[in-house]
Amino acid sequence: MTATSEHRATYKQRYQDGDPGLRFQDLTYVGNFKGQEPIPDGILGDRMIRSRAKSGVLERVAKEGVLRDQFTIDELNDLNNYLAWNIWDVLVMRATEGVSGMIPRQEYEILAFMHEFYRWPEILRMTTDEVGAQGIMDIGASARREIGTKVNAVHDWCIGAVGFGMGRCGLLALEAIGPDDYIEESNEILKFMQRVLWGKRQDGYILNSQDRYRCRIHEQDFLDSIVDQVEHFEPDSPPHQAFTRFNAAAELLSFLDHYDCRLGLGDTGPYELPDGKLLILRDLFVNEEAFHWSDVCDDQGLPHCYTLALVIDPDLMSLEEIRVNDISTTFTRPKNYISAIVGGAVFAREKWNTPMAEVYNIPVADLGGHLTKVQNATLKLYQKTSRMNRRDLIWNGQYVYYVDMILPHLRLAGTYDKACKDYQLWEIDQRVSNYYYDITKRGFAQVTVPQKIFSGEGYLPFSDGADTRRSKYRWL
Repeated sequence: MTATSEHRATYKQRYQDGDPGLRFQDLTYVGNFKGQEPIPDGILGDRMIRSRAKSGVLERVAKEGVLRDQFTIDELNDLNNYLAWNIWDVLVMRATEGVSGMIPRQEYEILAFMHEFYRWPEILRMTTDEVGAQGIMDIGASARREIGTKVNAVHDWCIGAVGFGMGRCGLLALEAIGPDDYIEESNEILKFMQRVLWGKRQDGYILNSQDRYRCRIHEQDFLDSIVDQVEHFEPDSPPHQAFTRFNAAAELLSFLDHYDCRLGLGDTGPYELPDGKLLILRDLFVNEEAFHWSDVCDDQGLPHCYTLALVIDPDLMSLEEIRVNDISTTFTRPKNYISAIVGGAVFAREKWNTPMAEVYNIPVADLGGHLTKVQNATLKLYQKTSRMNRRDLIWNGQYVYYVDMILPHLRLAGTYDKACKDYQLWEIDQRVSNYYYDITKRGFAQVTVPQKIFSGEGYLPFSDGADTRRSKYRWL
């Protein structure tokens, strides 16, 4: 299919120096920049907030800077401000995702945020001690030659944006901590995030938004081996319908298995192919063995992950901008790219540690049997979930966030078992257990926390001159 002149894509203009990108939303961000020009979303927003930084931590950072043990206070504040804007940038357009008719998502999220901020630092420090700073960077680099891996943008981003940013924000809103508490622990979390992401990208940046929303991490020869297995088809043809139907069904299950959140999905790209088409690689994790409720997925014989290679014709949809954002999700203008998918491939990785040589291709013509398994598992998981009481739903969802966000890194570092045995990873900290009774009071989970998080008002800076060694030494 040949595009006419009026249907030519213009998305490449977004990658030119000085181009401000498109606006995907009408709202603007203020955060800690009161009295200054509000910051928009997208490429322009990234440029504006980086221009206000006091350090160089948001620019291309050299390896020696990543290997340093700690950030300075200015660097911590710059990361705090950037992550606060970045969270707003990716979440405000989808704020209604926090509301589920079946799963109390807002309640489990805020408990997980705070649990992560309290518990992760010692576990991440232990993991770094076990493998070294370079070892953490190597864990990030492992994603460059893999598909079906949870060492991906959303998990890596969550370490800092959720564990540090939202966790600290929630505890500040609850008045359980002050702005200068747990600085040393904040450093542990953010250093781990920086090292994983820097090792994965290897271009000096850590976040997709710093690179005009590109997550092009795969080595070229590995990428070529994927592209060689793509099947081409016409839009709305039977193969196109089979492929997109499977994508939708597997995506639904990946969400449900991860308690209605995006930890089950991971996009990379966009990769420009020699013929001008664009490739998105999408991991859909439909069977996470760490979750006891995934037994219904086991019963259907589902793999850990299906990976879909989506080939999009940018001219066919007159593509103006494409973003693979930091929660591993592809967004475009115009919005609907499904009709412009002109090729695809599906791969299965049976277990999280299945060698790449054993990852296998599923022909599009054979997707029907897999679709039935996915649909059956989804129905059974809905039935199982609907029978759970509210408290079980909240704590299960809390585990999805608190455990799964660092699970892939601990697995590759070989420290997951130690975290479970010596650090009681799956136990609930008594403080967080007590917060269970506080989060529904005065609209804390439903109103206060979302307002603090989405507005940026809750991400208070550290004081100038604060001691980077400071923890929390007293409860007064």
